[in-house]
Amino acid sequence: MKFLITILLLCIINFVIGENNLLSSSSSIIPSECGNPNYQKLESYINGLVGSYGYCNGTEWGVTDFKSFSILSENSQNSQQTASTIKLWVLLSVFKDIEAGLYTLEKQIECSTGLITVEQCIALMIGVSDNCATYSLTALTKIESVNSLFSELGMNDSQFIEWCFSTCVGYSDPCPNVSGGSGNNVLSSHDVIHGLTLLHQGSILNQTMTEMTYKYLLTAHGWQPMIGYYVPAPVAHKSGWLPADEGFDPFTENDEAIVFSECGDYGASIMITRDWSNPQEDTIALELGALIGKYIYCTMVPFGNTNDGASCSYILSQPIPTPSCTSSSSSS
Repeated sequence: MKFLITILLLCIINFVIGENNLLSSSSSIIPSECGNPNYQKLESYINGLVGSYGYCNGTEWGVTDFKSFSILSENSQNSQQTASTIKLWVLLSVFKDIEAGLYTLEKQIECSTGLITVEQCIALMIGVSDNCATYSLTALTKIESVNSLFSELGMNDSQFIEWCFSTCVGYSDPCPNVSGGSGNNVLSSHDVIHGLTLLHQGSILNQTMTEMTYKYLLTAHGWQPMIGYYVPAPVAHKSGWLPADEGFDPFTENDEAIVFSECGDYGASIMITRDWSNPQEDTIALELGALIGKYIYCTMVPFGNTNDGASCSYILSQPIPTPSCTSSSSSS
């Protein structure tokens, strides 16, 4: 079954590569109706929305249009559980290895379904968030390389501690994917926004590998998205979850994305890690994240309509929710 899923994902990726030019809307002509995003109102709305859910503690976020503004929640430099969002950064480390000529996408490795190519293994790691594919690719690139990438990019709140699943094909004992550090695998929204900005600028990978990164992320599924749930534009993202309904306490719901909107590209991060008493906490967190993503999209595309048929003009006319959390913002 996993083999068939891998083939299907690769077909989808090849279709995206062959049929779509989604990867640089920022270089296209921007409609005059787009105007200038009101990032002060966006900041106030997100803070109010998070506060109205009672989620100020444990929820951090960031948004950037890659050009003129970057907005970050006040707690955006808190290191929080990554869950599967770490897989984007494993992917970037693998692609840097390939750029350096250490191996190719055609190299065969033991991965999840058996002996398959690196390309097929990536399709599983990103497309269906396969943990065993992540085990194999981390062993290939080395966990130290992922942490070195964080250091190189200035992502100082982030660390990759371990990724060991003893039931995976090709597992070796002792597990090679242990950094020697302590604690959880962590990222911060500050770091994610900074890293996505560097990726979008072409400062991490060459153009070919950057576009390939986007195209893999455009196929990512397997869990309800937050940032792109209501967004009709292409969303290249990686989500991560440690769900309350499976007993994780604290629970985690994360999403990190680059959105290719009609009015230009933008990046966003939402990270929620909280203690819980309600087993429906995942549903609540996913709803909050989706509403944040919806308002971000409408701020960027004020003439648009979201996936539920709502007009952005109506959404933007709504009052700021209360009570509010606080945040820090910057513009450039």
